[in-house]
Amino acid sequence: MLVYVINKNGKPLMPCKPAKARKLLRDEKAKIVNRCPFTIQLQWDCEENVQPVTLGIDKGSHHTGLCNVGHGKILLSGIINHRTDIKDKMTARRGNRRQRRSRKWYRPKRFLNRATSKRSGRLPPSLFANADEVTRVVRQIPLPLSSCVVEDVQVDIARLDNPELQGKEYQQSNTIKNLITLCQQCFTLKFRETLA
Repeated sequence: MLVYVINKNGKPLMPCKPAKARKLLRDEKAKIVNRCPFTIQLQWDCEENVQPVTLGIDKGSHHTGLCNVGHGKILLSGIINHRTDIKDKMTARRGNRRQRRSRKWYRPKRFLNRATSKRSGRLPPSLFANADEVTRVVRQIPLPLSSCVVEDVQVDIARLDNPELQGKEYQQSNTIKNLITLCQQCFTLKFRETLA
């Protein structure tokens, strides 16, 4: 277990052991700033001898993993659980808006007049919320970060089974239903006969 330390000006320093933190708190050379993660702030100006700390981010649609590593040791790790209700709330909001506007007669049309929908590089609200959540958590990490590594992997799950898929072969599934359907003329399992 480690206790995270920030200096008098709020800049993060290297973490210390709990015994050292207890001694600093007992001598009133530090005060408690945050309890989760437990962080203390020094009450005097000290030298800023920090070591390189790397932040690793593993991005996912529902969860994002964070890990801070310094000299081969894990200093801080955690998981961010993203919100999954944003798309449903936006759909409900759109329905309420349409219902509200349908009650207003003889008004000019109001669609495609939003600045955000025309802006290039725009993110949908669900993706924007996830990205904003990750940046907010990274800013609050009480460690002197020297580098950041983001793992962003796109996996083609269909190609794991068959690496030679192309074009419409993605849509032609290989299910049990195809193997047990009956021929309408001779009432035999025609797909099973072709495979055997």
